[in-house]
Amino acid sequence: MREEFNEDYFFKNKPVWLEGLYQKINEHCLSIKRGVEKEFRKTYIRWSYSGRMFCRVFVFQNNLKLYLRLKYEEIENVPVFIRDYSDRVRGIPTIEILLNEEYLGNEEAFSTVAKLLINKAFSEVTGAKSLKPVKKRELEPVKPTEVFRPSLNLIVDGNGYIDVSFKIRKDQKELLSRILQETILK
Repeated sequence: MREEFNEDYFFKNKPVWLEGLYQKINEHCLSIKRGVEKEFRKTYIRWSYSGRMFCRVFVFQNNLKLYLRLKYEEIENVPVFIRDYSDRVRGIPTIEILLNEEYLGNEEAFSTVAKLLINKAFSEVTGAKSLKPVKKRELEPVKPTEVFRPSLNLIVDGNGYIDVSFKIRKDQKELLSRILQETILK
């Protein structure tokens, strides 16, 4: 039986925020120009135009790695979440953008940079003239944010009671609901 690769395959048992981040990248790639195609491969998702790939995403447990066909040295004020990946892909100019939980605290900066670079990669790979060249502009460095991990505290009283407390981000309501469904409300 042949396994089907789709969004369910890539986001099974992954955090909700990770799929939300992927959806933003997907919507942007598909909206660049009519005719952009998305294809699911065994290990990654790719977007291409007229058979020429300009973007691909690898989905991991707690991050996405976005690969664009761009020359690293042509990017000004390179943020810390971007690195040169050309030496690992047989000399093809490629950059890697790491998008992880830090993204949640700096969404606007990550989003702006990623969209500009996706547009630039599309334009360079496809030679599409419908896009205006991406203007070089100075980007503010991304400020590191606290990476939050959910926590659970259990305190057993001498009188036989257990005190349970959770510390979960507001945007992780589904996690709390799942914990309650699997334990207390069962």
